[in-house]
Amino acid sequence: MLDKLKAMLAGASSGPARLTEFKPDLQVAVCAILLEVARADQEFTEAERATIRRLLADRFTLGAAEVEGLIALAEEERRRSPDLWPFTNAIAKAYAPEEKLPLLVMVWQVILADARLDAQEDHLAHRLQQMLLVNHSVLMEAKRQARALAARENVGSA
Repeated sequence: MLDKLKAMLAGASSGPARLTEFKPDLQVAVCAILLEVARADQEFTEAERATIRRLLADRFTLGAAEVEGLIALAEEERRRSPDLWPFTNAIAKAYAPEEKLPLLVMVWQVILADARLDAQEDHLAHRLQQMLLVNHSVLMEAKRQARALAARENVGSA
């Protein structure tokens, strides 16, 4: 992961990015989506950052340094992309329908990390549902699961 980040950054100085060749790997795609969700309400809180780090570490079995490298790589790839389509398209093509539910649970966990649901965050979640080619019921199930997880975490920390 860190080698890929170094190679990508070294290649960035050799010329402009060719967006027609842009194909994010799935870890970068997931991370880019989570970062976009966290920024949807124009406020990227520490709770959202911590949630993203934890989710990436758990989902991809990464250490702290690898998570930070993945975040840096995803941020760079997101700056190179005009929109979320390359990321959502990569996931829509690669993930089976049952694999998209856990991703949408992660999306809702980031949205709910700061204990409030902003209209922009809700709108983006619904756009992601469409871009990932899943039914609305899957999005609502993901939201239900994320709320249940948040409730369990709050009980456990009390």
